[in-house]
Amino acid sequence: MTGAKRKRSAVWRKIQAVRFEDVKVWCMRRLPILKWMPVYNWKENLIPDTVSGMTLAVQQVTQGLAFAVLSSVHPVFGLYGSFFPVIIYAIFGMGRHVATGTFALTSLISANAVERLVPSVSTNFTANTNSGVLGLSEFEMQRIGVAAAVSFLGGIIQVAMFMLQLGSATFLLTEPVISAMTTGAATHVMTSQVKYLLGMKMPYISGPLGFFHIYAYVFENIRSVQLETLLLSLLSIVVLVLVKELNEKFQRNIKVVLPIDLVLVSIRSNIKLFALQSFQWFN
Repeated sequence: MTGAKRKRSAVWRKIQAVRFEDVKVWCMRRLPILKWMPVYNWKENLIPDTVSGMTLAVQQVTQGLAFAVLSSVHPVFGLYGSFFPVIIYAIFGMGRHVATGTFALTSLISANAVERLVPSVSTNFTANTNSGVLGLSEFEMQRIGVAAAVSFLGGIIQVAMFMLQLGSATFLLTEPVISAMTTGAATHVMTSQVKYLLGMKMPYISGPLGFFHIYAYVFENIRSVQLETLLLSLLSIVVLVLVKELNEKFQRNIKVVLPIDLVLVSIRSNIKLFALQSFQWFN
């Protein structure tokens, strides 16, 4: 018997040696939904979980729109990006308390690639050319293509890290390192939203010391700030903080948290729609 035949026969013996119980154990380890779904208490947990899911879904509408803008793609894709990760995590996730979905830091990283490869001032794609997909332009579709490629590459890297069992490397990260990364990420996210808070038209600025260049550009063009946008932004921030504090203070007395962020988005959208209709009517 040749070496190749011996190898094939050995592989075939291993395949035949696999039992149903081994396959079942492997599936239970890789698909946690097969473990908790049969013992789920539908009578006691279905209604509370449904209410919690609906509350989070309402809040995720505004977060998805915001993270899509943060990623420099059309806002509708923020809703798509918020819908599918939670379904996948419900099947493969191993921790019931882990929050999944869109994330501000990954949105900024994705925006960096999108703005470099498909800048706003593009000679190859015009914003008026309709692609026929969701009524979006070729420019917007090109941007979402870059963002999807970056996300797919990030998913491949995460799967490779899972296969190599690199999750244990997180124990090497000390608390000061995690706190510094969290603070830095929050600072960069806030800085990326300055132009929207002030109503300024600002070119995309990134790279080394880009954080300081953004504020330098703001102070150099401080006269281009739109006071109406600034006042509306400050009012929205005050209302958001105030309602959040009230929700936390009276959380024992109320069953459903007031989704003030969605309420503000709805009010501002209706005001904008009314203003546009009034402008068209008078003209």
